[in-house]
Amino acid sequence: MTVKLDHILLGAPDLDTASSQFAALTGVTPATGGTHPGFGTRNRLVSLGPDVFFEVIAPDPAQEVGGKQRAEMIAGLSHPALLTFAIQTTDIDGLRARAEAAGLSTTGRVPMHRTRPDGVRLDWTVIRFTHPLYGETVPFGIDWQGSPHPATTSPSGCTLRHLTVLHPEPAGLEDIYRRLGLDVAVQGSLRPGFVVELDTPKGGVCFLGK
Repeated sequence: MTVKLDHILLGAPDLDTASSQFAALTGVTPATGGTHPGFGTRNRLVSLGPDVFFEVIAPDPAQEVGGKQRAEMIAGLSHPALLTFAIQTTDIDGLRARAEAAGLSTTGRVPMHRTRPDGVRLDWTVIRFTHPLYGETVPFGIDWQGSPHPATTSPSGCTLRHLTVLHPEPAGLEDIYRRLGLDVAVQGSLRPGFVVELDTPKGGVCFLGK
């Protein structure tokens, strides 16, 4: 089973503002992805390569946010912040088995969908993992189920140079990633967070989170 980085999430209280800030920094304007019906969010996307993308995700004004954990959390942000990242697989059950063997609690399959501005519907399944110590530095899993991958249809020009995950207890997090089959760098830090380094038309850009 292959497991690899799928996308990085930047949460923002306002989608237009965050997208404009991203464009000013990088020279690439995120394109509308769509809304997530029933989840209270919407997004804009930028490709970071053939199979990795950057998602700016924000509350959807057309949906109720109350009772939707991620949407409520994003709505409460004072400024854009890196949230977490997703890992791609074509075997959700196999990934869940690896996660449980690594000591993670898991959810069941969560089906999701959105419709692109061109009318194409994307369907995918996610599975979320939790750990009492590592929180959002533990990624969630995604299976695109044959839908066109957003990295192939989103604006290009940016590439991912490096993703580094920070945590005060790096050894345990490294072990979780290893058990998941994931190759992502981990460094010790005073508090959890992320460092995302991009090559862009305006040069190197670094996003810091949490």
